[in-house]
Parts: sequence; structure tokens; C-alpha cells
Amino acid sequence: MLTTEQKLLCGIAHLGWIVGFPIIAPLIIMLLTKDIFVKNQAKEALVFQIGLVILGAIFGFLCILLVGFPLLIILGIASLIFPVIAVIRVCDGIDYSYPITGSFARKNL
Repeated sequence: MLTTEQKLLCGIAHLGWIVGFPIIAPLIIMLLTKDIFVKNQAKEALVFQIGLVILGAIFGFLCILLVGFPLLIILGIASLIFPVIAVIRVCDGIDYSYPITGSFARKNL
């Protein structure tokens, strides 16, 4: 059973983009917490949000060729849906892993 503090820290890590800190919030939580569960969730959120920033820059550049517009829309939808799902799962006590970046975060960080 997760404590309220663990749920809150995981929620801030996953939803840091709402307040304008998509990379800083999970990075600070990952570096300051001693709890393994919270640290793993912050790693997941950090890698996912770094991936979103990189893909956003690439797709933004591709907007010159008009190919990037639908890709940016898909990326925007994914950036809204996946962190909300992560927070819901964490509040239920489930160790959530993002579909694409999750395995990379768990193995390499």
C-alpha cells in the first residue's frame, strides 16, 4: 500500500508538464527521494518527457514539409493521455511503465 506522500510525488513527476516543468520536476524528485518506487516512477516520467521534447522538436521541424502537423497532433494527444493513465495506475498502487520508453528507463537508468 502506497502512502499519500508517495502518490503525491509520483503524480508530480508524471504531471510536471502541467505546471511547465516537464523535465525538471521528475529530475528533482528522482534525485531527492530515497524511496525506490517513487524513484522508478520519476525515472519513467523523466525519460518519457525527454522523449516528448525531442520528438516535438523533430516533428516541429517536419512541419516545414507539412508532414509534422499530424505527427504533432498525435504527440500532443499521447502527451496528455499517457501521464494521466500513469497517475491513475500509481494511485491504485500499480507500478506503471510507459509503453515505449518504459523498458529503456528501467534498464538504462
